[in-house]
This record gives sequence, C-alpha cells and structure tokens, in this order.
Amino acid sequence: MHTVLNLDLDFFVWPIAHWPEGDGRLPAGDCEYLATDHEVRGFLEQRCHLNKDNKIPGKVFVEHEEAFRVWRRWIIDGTLTSPFRVFHVDAHADLGLGDSGWVYLSTELLALPLQRRVEPRFASNCLSSSNYLAFAIANRWIHSLSYVFPTGPSSASGRAGKSCPDDLPPMHFRDGDPKTGLIELKQYRTRDIMAVTTGSRATPLDVEPCVPFNCTAATEFQFSGFTHFVLAQSPRYTPPAADKLLEIIREYLSPA
Repeated sequence: MHTVLNLDLDFFVWPIAHWPEGDGRLPAGDCEYLATDHEVRGFLEQRCHLNKDNKIPGKVFVEHEEAFRVWRRWIIDGTLTSPFRVFHVDAHADLGLGDSGWVYLSTELLALPLQRRVEPRFASNCLSSSNYLAFAIANRWIHSLSYVFPTGPSSASGRAGKSCPDDLPPMHFRDGDPKTGLIELKQYRTRDIMAVTTGSRATPLDVEPCVPFNCTAATEFQFSGFTHFVLAQSPRYTPPAADKLLEIIREYLSPA
C-alpha cells in the first residue's frame, strides 16, 4: 500500500499560529522558534527515514489544499493507488474546524455518487487548506490517517504531553468523539445542520466507511516506508525566514 508523507512547513514553527490576521506572511515577531537546518534534517532522516540518495516522488506547493489536486492527478496517472495511508505532519489537523466547509461536504458533496466527488468546489466555504483531508476521505482515497503534531522546542511547550491536539471536528468522528479513533463522515439534510453544530443528535442520511485515525506527538513519531511526499509552504502560518527550510526538504523528494 502506498504511504504519503503530507508535510506542512508550519510544523517547524513555534508557537502554532491558529488565527493569523490578513493574507500575508506570518510576522517574524510571532515566531519564537524556528527549527534549525540540523533539526529538519534530523526529523526527515531519523523519524521519517528519508534518504537524499533515494528520493521519493513528491510535490511542493504554496497552499495545502493543493494536496487534493496533486493526489487526484497522481491517482488518475496511476502513480498513486488509492486507498493509501497518510501521515499528516502538520501544526493543524486540516479536517475542518471553525469553517463552514463541512456544511458543503456533509450536505452536497456526500450526496453525490462517489465518482462525481472528485471535482469539489474550492472556496473558503467549500474545500480549502483547512479541511482538504476531509474531502480526500469523502472520495475514499485515504485508508488511514495519522496526525503527527508538533510539541515545540522543549518539553515545557504548550502541547507537550498531550495525546492529541484539540482542533479535531467532533462531527466527523464516530459517535461525535475523536477518542474513538474512527473518522466516519456523515451526510445530513440541510435542515439538520444546526442541530449537529450545536451538539444535538441528528439522524444522518448516510454514513461513509470509517477511516482509522490516530495522533502522535512529534517526539514519539517513527515511520519507515514512505512512497510519496507532498510539502506545503502555508505562508500565512510561516514567517519568511522559514522559506530556507523548503530547499532543505526538497533534497529528499523527486519532482512528480
């Protein structure tokens, strides 16, 4: 089975930016710590077991929503076989939280036959960089999803020791509970959306096959066997100084 390393540059920036203002770069003053070249190489080589002399097919882009388009193209080209495993190495879950894209996903997209879900609308209230993983799951591309989250430069960081971050949308999980470790997308009537939003029970029209999900702290992560690699710059969540790390990471992938 193919396994994708889905990396966001903001994984190497601390503290995590959750609601950056404006559309420009993250101000340098908002970044207290940026991983060093040595730390980035160490993560890629010692925890992801990548090798510059044995590059894997990859793609670098600006916004993380492009991962959806890249995976779709690879699947069509036959270079990526679905379902595939995804290791999401990121400062954010990217399953949708605080945006209205899940309404479009749950009422419109999931109402379509599977073969027609590959062309979703891209917009702030549809598919975006904050929720594209849910749309990939809606297309049944993802076999399992592992969320590898940063813990900061020291054990005193805010997320250190947590079993999982708190940016997971409950409505996408079995029984509305991320602790089940099962993503279970549901199709709803538009009139039932408010009930779901407020935590009330609503009977879904249909339920998608479940996708195993787990969280792993960066300090505990270890995996060998990646077959594909995608990397997002995410400029609103990374300062300009972080761009130098892009060239280091590029050394481990072969453009595809």
